[in-house]
Amino acid sequence: MTPCRSCELTADPGKSPGGSILDTGLWSLTHAIEPIPMVGWLILQPRRHVEHFADLTADEALQYGPLVQHICQTLSTELAPAKIYLAMFAEARGFAHLHTHLIPRSADMPEERRGPRVFEYLRQAGTENQNLGDVRAAIRLAESLRVRLSTRQQSRGSSSA
Repeated sequence: MTPCRSCELTADPGKSPGGSILDTGLWSLTHAIEPIPMVGWLILQPRRHVEHFADLTADEALQYGPLVQHICQTLSTELAPAKIYLAMFAEARGFAHLHTHLIPRSADMPEERRGPRVFEYLRQAGTENQNLGDVRAAIRLAESLRVRLSTRQQSRGSSSA
């Protein structure tokens, strides 16, 4: 059986530029690992090993939608993308673990790389083993998102108590 790289990365988020951005206890958010396809390409995944969306616990499922919205709002504030793509496949070798790609699409992204073709950036970075985005900028973004997301998470927790 192939080891689960997603579980390994959840256990050691330091492999991602900027480390752990957010950990809710049920979900983990990090920047895509090197070689990065672009600054702001984020990965949200359950903390425990889950391969099918239908296998999420009720708590994981309830937290997912509001969490994705919260992350997208915060990422929009930071990067002002034209869109944020959400994609979930969980079929790559070693990455069967359920995970959502949150991908900021800039207004000037070439037409041939929009929509599902945005994954060409991921393929290119891996094939060339070269970062297509500035890793220092990804680290700065992760740090800023960590502060913004944790502040909002804390205020949400205190308002629901």
